[in-house]
Amino acid sequence: MATHPLENIPWLLATGQGRSGTTVLTKALAEHPAVWSNRVESNVMKDVLMAGFASSTMPSRVRQMVVSREQHDLIFRQMLLDLLFPTSGKTPSATPQALSTFSAMNPQAAEFATSVFPKIHFVNIIRHGVEVVASRMVHRSLGKHSFEEHCVAWKTAQEMAEWGVGRDDFTLFRHEDLLEEVSCQMAFKNLFQSAGLETAAASADYVLNNQFNKTVYDQENSTGTTDLRSRQQRWQLWTPSQQEIFKKVCGPGMEYFGYLIPA
Repeated sequence: MATHPLENIPWLLATGQGRSGTTVLTKALAEHPAVWSNRVESNVMKDVLMAGFASSTMPSRVRQMVVSREQHDLIFRQMLLDLLFPTSGKTPSATPQALSTFSAMNPQAAEFATSVFPKIHFVNIIRHGVEVVASRMVHRSLGKHSFEEHCVAWKTAQEMAEWGVGRDDFTLFRHEDLLEEVSCQMAFKNLFQSAGLETAAASADYVLNNQFNKTVYDQENSTGTTDLRSRQQRWQLWTPSQQEIFKKVCGPGMEYFGYLIPA
């Protein structure tokens, strides 16, 4: 099997639930001069990793494996590199210090990723649950799901954060920290230090100067960061039944992250 030219490069993987700031985070990481990113948000990485997780952990699958575990993981590594960073596409002019892309991880996929890419670092962004669920409800594609499904999707944020506690290869980003200059700069500084990269102002500057995929309710008129800070008020637009579903599904996660459920 021919090796991919970027096979031994560390990974800086952006992850999180849709409507949490994943787009701006993905693009901001790509602004670091030592990072080579495909600038794509795709769950193909999670899908492939989940298949590998099953084949390497389910007893029946393990017994049926006809290659060594080392070869098994190598095949998945090559597959993901070929899918996400094809050699037939644009390639970096100099060897990067890290590769970056986005995929919405869960603990099982993330665990297998550490076997496939031992030099991976997860950058997991979380955001206030009310803001995420409310934004998903009116999103052009995510909006087709039920209210409870939006809540369950956000609940995964807690699961990933708990998986990452105490890990050197995991950094938790909080969406609210990206709205202020000082906290945004500090968040990226801490990330790059943890990932073994030099601090670069370009990533924080990109976040502070850009917004993506904004959702707007008819009842809202404000724009920019003022709008972003007010989105917890969308709770008042939900029915009592929706509010109860949110409390039941997302309540533990809201408490875990220190977010308050509106009265």
